[in-house]
Amino acid sequence: MAAFEQARALCEADGGRAWGVSLCGPVLIADPATRQVIANMDGVDAPLERDGAVFRGQLPDAVPIANTAVRWNGRVWTMLVAPVPADEPGRSILLMHEAWHRIQDQIGLKAANADQPQLAMEAGRVSLRLELRALAAALAASDPAARRVAVEDALTFRAWRQARFPEAQAAEDAMERHEGLAEYTGRLLSRDEAMIPHLAEHLGKGDRVRAYARSFAYYTAPAYGLLLDAAAPDWKTTWDRGEGLPQLLGQALGLQIAADDAALAASGMRYGATTIQAEEAARALEQAARVASLRAGLVDGPVLVAPVAGASFSFDPNKVTPLPPEGTVYGVIRAAADWGVLTVEKDGLLSTDWSRLTVAHGGATPTQDGLKGEGWTLTLKPEWRLTPGPRDGDWTIMRRP
Repeated sequence: MAAFEQARALCEADGGRAWGVSLCGPVLIADPATRQVIANMDGVDAPLERDGAVFRGQLPDAVPIANTAVRWNGRVWTMLVAPVPADEPGRSILLMHEAWHRIQDQIGLKAANADQPQLAMEAGRVSLRLELRALAAALAASDPAARRVAVEDALTFRAWRQARFPEAQAAEDAMERHEGLAEYTGRLLSRDEAMIPHLAEHLGKGDRVRAYARSFAYYTAPAYGLLLDAAAPDWKTTWDRGEGLPQLLGQALGLQIAADDAALAASGMRYGATTIQAEEAARALEQAARVASLRAGLVDGPVLVAPVAGASFSFDPNKVTPLPPEGTVYGVIRAAADWGVLTVEKDGLLSTDWSRLTVAHGGATPTQDGLKGEGWTLTLKPEWRLTPGPRDGDWTIMRRP
């Protein structure tokens, strides 16, 4: 298929220069409606059906379907969801983004998940939107002095936010190393002749995002990565993997960053801070009402709690609402575990440690192979059953005796 050839051409053009290893390897395209797959290689544990130059097969329910990397049938695959987008440069970016996920363990950047409650709060959103605008200005600047000022502004907004939310730096750095570097790699290897203008445009779209908790790194990290490429071209070969990209950039440019209110105000004047603050104050009122509704349904009311430690997940990163301290609400999420599959199309609360997925139980009705509630469906394997939870009205899942 054309997507397989395009992925191979892009990774061969890189020749392993970006990360020291080739991004070429097993690729499969999965149809979420039928769970059928087309692959560029045969399986290892079980043969797939040969069809000319490709191979066909069926994914088991335990394997989530998403744009990601997945272990299945004896290989680590780059998985793409059918249909693969046709627009460019988006298609090339996606191919190399997901190819990077397949090799990230090899280069010392294991997959990580970190809740970002600060990015749902008014102060956190204001500072992040200012940071995105400053990064766009840095990328667009042709004058080195102007670029330096814009980078310093971006780092000031981030430092201000992280000084007020003590756990934010580690959490944000972790997501940028995971999803952010995948997006950076996708853009770097896309062979997009207008890569910088397109990324600046992408940052402009990020300024209008409603939920940043799982999506922010798709905007910030590619910008920091490309700015690092200009300031310190060998940064990937000397980089301590535990260090954040913004810190690396500040060190490369020799910047001393302030994190006080005066610094925020002075830098914010250049990026429309007053307008952003007014918009986010209004949004905070809406968010408070949504959080109260989610808490009533997923914490205080009767719930089904599914044990999901070690489960496989797929979810929509653009529909995420932090609900501290309990965890994060995913508008769309699917968990496949030993007991079966829980598919959520309307709000599931995933605990901070990713061990429990909770849905509202009120009004749920039994089905032939499980349970169905408002916006979710549970499919249980025969050796598992529903059992009452610790509170009246709550339920959970246990293996049959």
